Amino acid sequence: MKISEVLAIQEKMKQANTPAKKPKAKARPDIKKVLKVVRTKETPNPNALQFVINAVILDHGNISFADKKEAEGDKMAAALFEKPGILSVFVMDNFVTVTKDEKTSWVPLKDRVWKTIEATVTLYQAEGKTQLSEVDVINFAKLDDAKKLQGIEMVLNRSIRTNLAQDGGGVELAGIKGNEVSIHYQGACGSCPTSTSGTLQYIQTQIRQQLHPDLTVKSV
Repeated sequence: MKISEVLAIQEKMKQANTPAKKPKAKARPDIKKVLKVVRTKETPNPNALQFVINAVILDHGNISFADKKEAEGDKMAAALFEKPGILSVFVMDNFVTVTKDEKTSWVPLKDRVWKTIEATVTLYQAEGKTQLSEVDVINFAKLDDAKKLQGIEMVLNRSIRTNLAQDGGGVELAGIKGNEVSIHYQGACGSCPTSTSGTLQYIQTQIRQQLHPDLTVKSV
């Protein structure tokens, strides 16, 4: 046997007897440390700012807080309402929209809200998704109110809510009486100057085109 072969055998035996290095265990990240505000986004409403998070905190639907009482039990919303001038808090997808009153300046409120969200934001457990069945739009006028509301919800879902969410807002269906549909704005849309004109007109147009031409929409 050649010396080179002997040395090769010895090297293999040495490697075989050397214990393999175990990979280091990765620590499970703390949610509070992982979730961060990455930027703010202006909305059509000068009194509302969208604080964008680096992860989805609500996978579907939205959560809206209109005052301190509604914020009870929610750490982030409650902390935000402690800041002067805060009117509403709206949570959806990967953002939190905070609306202030007209008298309060975003300086230094913006920085304080940013820090508060980072310190208190968490992952929200959304309620189960509502499954909407198809609505007979051809005979919409003859449907009962429950079915009519279901049809309006489908229009809001597919044609309205995604666009509003991009501007940090949302819309909730409040009811229907005859041909009059009542809606309630959320987030940045709540006090936006265009919500009672352009946005309302757009929603009414979509509902009329997709459901029935006699329907009217009002904000409550």
